[in-house]
Amino acid sequence: MIDRSNRRWVGLVFISLAVSLIIVDSTIVNVAVPSIVDELKISSTEVQWVQEAYTLVFASLLLLFGSLADRVGRRRLMLIGVVIFALASVFAALAPDGRLLILARLVQGIGGAMILPTTLSLINATFRGRERGIAFAVWGSTIGGMAALGPLLGGWLTTAFSWRWAFGINVPLGLIILVGVFLTIEESREPVRRGLDIVGAALSVLLFGPLVFGLIEGRTYGWWSSDRPFSIAGWT
Repeated sequence: MIDRSNRRWVGLVFISLAVSLIIVDSTIVNVAVPSIVDELKISSTEVQWVQEAYTLVFASLLLLFGSLADRVGRRRLMLIGVVIFALASVFAALAPDGRLLILARLVQGIGGAMILPTTLSLINATFRGRERGIAFAVWGSTIGGMAALGPLLGGWLTTAFSWRWAFGINVPLGLIILVGVFLTIEESREPVRRGLDIVGAALSVLLFGPLVFGLIEGRTYGWWSSDRPFSIAGWT
């Protein structure tokens, strides 16, 4: 039987694995793009959105889910995010065309936005003093390491199996994270002193969504004036 102190460190492994899930997925797709194009016959615009749809939704919802986690429970929201991420990965792996693949990537972004801020909050609530510094160092190192590992893993899966496994690998990893976090990490939340700032949450989405979209698509549609009609996955 693992005592409470050791269980926290085992839980850190699963929290770090959850961070790995979203970091790897943001880089692994870049390597799989040529195979995706060959099989699904998608356009260059669709390719761009397969890569960027995840980032757009992810960045837009981080603040919202970070605030929501403090109220509904950090572990709970994280586990929900892992489930959403894994299910979206299934749909991405089975996508028959570019539109459904882009939609699956958008949903993955929602799950990822639930996971990242809750991992930080769980570490902050679980560890104290010097241990907290060590835990955050492990968390940060995981992000750096997985950013480098993602392209290698994507290349291996695409070459040895199929580009669909670049998404399918998230399912068994998600199951491991669900079980591990549930067994080793205690629930935590902040005492609710006031209601959720709905207006502030909406403004954060409206601010970060267009900002990230502009940075992604400014080169395509024009920075100061419109160079072409907006379209995504065939919709104009």
